[in-house]
Amino acid sequence: MDVTHDSSGPLIAVPRSLLRDYREFLLAPGTIFTLASGILLGVAVLYQVSSFLAGTTPGAYVNWMYLTAALVGSSFIWYSAAQGIREGDFTADIPVSLATAAAIMIGEYSAAAVVAVLLLLGGLLEELVAARADRALDALARLLPDQVTVRRNGKDLSLPLDELVVGDLLVVHSGERIAVDGEVLFGEAAVNQSAITGESVPVEKQVGDTVFAGTLNENGAIEVRATRVGTETTLGQIRRLVADAQEEKAPVERVLDRYAMLYTPAAIILGLLLWWWSGNILQAITMLIVFCPCVIVLATPTALVASIGNAALRGSLVKKGAAVEALARVDTVIFDKTGTLTLGELQLVDAIPFDGVLETSLLGYAASAEKFSEHPVGRAIVRAAADREIAVVDPESCELLTGLGVKARTGGHTILLGRPKLFSRMGFSLPEAVLREIDVRTCEGKSVIVVMIDHAVSGLLVLEDTLREHALEAVTALNTANIRTVIVTGDNRETAARIAKMTGISETHAEMMPEEKVGIVKRFQEAGHRVAFVGDGVNDGPALATADVGVAMGNAGTDVAIETADVVLLSDDLLKLPQIIDTSQKALRTIRQNLIFAVAVLLLAVSLTIFNILTPITGALLHELSSIPVIANSARLIGVK
Repeated sequence: MDVTHDSSGPLIAVPRSLLRDYREFLLAPGTIFTLASGILLGVAVLYQVSSFLAGTTPGAYVNWMYLTAALVGSSFIWYSAAQGIREGDFTADIPVSLATAAAIMIGEYSAAAVVAVLLLLGGLLEELVAARADRALDALARLLPDQVTVRRNGKDLSLPLDELVVGDLLVVHSGERIAVDGEVLFGEAAVNQSAITGESVPVEKQVGDTVFAGTLNENGAIEVRATRVGTETTLGQIRRLVADAQEEKAPVERVLDRYAMLYTPAAIILGLLLWWWSGNILQAITMLIVFCPCVIVLATPTALVASIGNAALRGSLVKKGAAVEALARVDTVIFDKTGTLTLGELQLVDAIPFDGVLETSLLGYAASAEKFSEHPVGRAIVRAAADREIAVVDPESCELLTGLGVKARTGGHTILLGRPKLFSRMGFSLPEAVLREIDVRTCEGKSVIVVMIDHAVSGLLVLEDTLREHALEAVTALNTANIRTVIVTGDNRETAARIAKMTGISETHAEMMPEEKVGIVKRFQEAGHRVAFVGDGVNDGPALATADVGVAMGNAGTDVAIETADVVLLSDDLLKLPQIIDTSQKALRTIRQNLIFAVAVLLLAVSLTIFNILTPITGALLHELSSIPVIANSARLIGVK
């Protein structure tokens, strides 16, 4: 921890990771000015409220606090407005600068401070999202080991990643991550490559197979010849795709920015014309006050903040207001499969005993053989036995057959279990009836393990990655709302088709690499669709960043997916997605209502000013009071169910 002092003296502990990850953001001028003006405004409001509650007059101190907050916040906005004019970029900073300057001139310090802080907070949130996106790229780098074992000239050397070259021979032991894309030259291993391909089951790698950087060797030892290193690996390409997508994704313009080029000249011209026509400078200042875009500024963020609060109360994190606007317009939702629509964890769904063997005996012997296994299949079998309250004894002996299965001695019996190819390699011929049963289950996208007890095929254990709770209801709700649903996964076609059939999704794209997922997202976007992508893995990062809205699973999701996404489903409940989309659509309707009201009040105030009915004070009062209906209308969104 780093320890710092605040102005009052007590020590404040700041996590080093926070300072390291967000140092540039925290030290940016915009952050400092926003926090300073926001704190000053908060202190002024608390002081004024406490005075009213105590029955005393706030006094001159509160005015000085409001003025200081207004000047601190406005000075940065004035600077930004000047920079924009110099570069020909007309944004909300310009009309807000005029409004805060006019408000300060007539002594409406609190109004000036509120407008300045509101605008600065919007910019601060956008910068925070950008800082979080940078963290996603750093998380990708952490998938690679710092040091790797390389065999050169007959010697095993421990080298840093940046010293690797194409052609190097890497030695990868059990439990280590693979640092390069390459080809297996020696050994066998079960490699978890879900980070790259999204496959729910570790893939058995043998001589001649391809492996990817960032994947985990769960079991076995292999020697890998590097074919691609550094930024040229598949993981490096994922990192580049994420970065490119974040740069290409245009930020959603604020409503006021969109019309600032017209709004600003209109305010100035009307003020000057009124001064020329009436000869009354106060009337001209009143025009600038009533033209202050506070209500228009409030119209959008209040509704967005309320809808974000609604999502938070119901277990979802929406990182920025732009995501709410984008979600309201989504017409296509693309789901990753493993870990998103499914749990990403194998479960035993069927045990098929042969020749009079009891199901409990079949599962008990298999679980005993796998009791000390770290393989996902073995863990699933042991867990299934425990769930059925079947006693699992320790095996008398156990031999791991890397990449194939396990051979054990338990209860006086010899147990051999593994995938069908294990038995063909060991010279056992499986009966035709058993092979037919295996083919049927495999075509359904399930994994089949053969169990042999004392050299006799005694049964099959069928495992699958099970559907996530509420996945069916979520897809049904989206389909009912006329939102197209699609599966895009790196897993095999049979498994993808099975999940699509179970959920009611009509379109599937299987065996997709990360860049191919991005291509599918872009294809929908080029056809005019607004796309939300829902995923959980590293391989989903580029697609999450490319989509109009990226949605990540909070518990099951990787750091990369969570940091890259715009929305995080904290409880992994997919049913939250159609709910957020519905709330976002209500938020957009509320924004339109707020804007119509704001423009109506603006036209009324301009008319009253032209006829000299409003003074600077009454104009400011009308302006302040007109904010109340906008805030109240937006606040309704918090309670929407």
